[in-house]
Amino acid sequence: MKKIWVVLGLLLSSMAMAGDKVKTDDGYVEASRWQLALAFGAGQSSSPLVGGKSMPLLIMPDVSYYGRLLFFDNGILGAGLDVSPNWSISLVSRLNPETGYFYRWHLSRLPSFNPMVADTPTVMQDSRADLEFVSVQEVQRRPTAWDGGVQFNAWFDNWMLRLNAWTDISGQHHGHELRAAMGYHFPSAVGDWRLGTALSWKSEQLMQTYYGLGANEASYLPRYQASASWQPEVELHWSLPVRAGWRIMAFYRFRWLDSAMTQSPLVQDSSQHSWFIGWSYRFL
Repeated sequence: MKKIWVVLGLLLSSMAMAGDKVKTDDGYVEASRWQLALAFGAGQSSSPLVGGKSMPLLIMPDVSYYGRLLFFDNGILGAGLDVSPNWSISLVSRLNPETGYFYRWHLSRLPSFNPMVADTPTVMQDSRADLEFVSVQEVQRRPTAWDGGVQFNAWFDNWMLRLNAWTDISGQHHGHELRAAMGYHFPSAVGDWRLGTALSWKSEQLMQTYYGLGANEASYLPRYQASASWQPEVELHWSLPVRAGWRIMAFYRFRWLDSAMTQSPLVQDSSQHSWFIGWSYRFL
């Protein structure tokens, strides 16, 4: 818990540093401005776990604030420094998203409007035919963790690169995650399109906390020791302005799960996906 307050203190104290504009996925935005939008439509975020339920996506908020250095962007709290017009570095913190798969409704499962998803390697999946499945209702509650880390952003015309290094600062899973993401934005006569890819590496400690089965579980359950995991994903996002503040929008995100995760008795699917189609309105 002490680590959390140290990180938050660093983020808040950085407000004293100067800056007029902040670079975002959509370009430059004026500093010290809140942005608020809501999307209304139909969609869902799936859970790959046995007994896990898909989360309906009916209303999705898009909330962000970029101060001179402090920012909040859809669940990520950070303090960034524009090192040059084309790249920046930030201290960031977030709610770890792994817990969300164990619940139908969880803040960490709510997708962001902003597409930011890296090369997608071929991932070989092992057969689950001879393995025993275990429902999420049979295991102990998984912890909700708070992660802290460093974020690097770079912009090249219509391209964006984002690198993240996360670590558990709440003492819940004691693990780490590295993520590389690249996105490309291309406007057209039929709307704005964004294509993104990402690749995440999750440490053994993180994977064992959420998908392993150890001696702390009920004695009748099988045991499983998780290893580090590589998880690639791809995303396509489309939006079309129709009037002041209003857009039609849709997105689809697909994540492959490697054998480190699919061999867990808790996991029944080799992928996870989210999709949505509807309207969005920007209030601010």
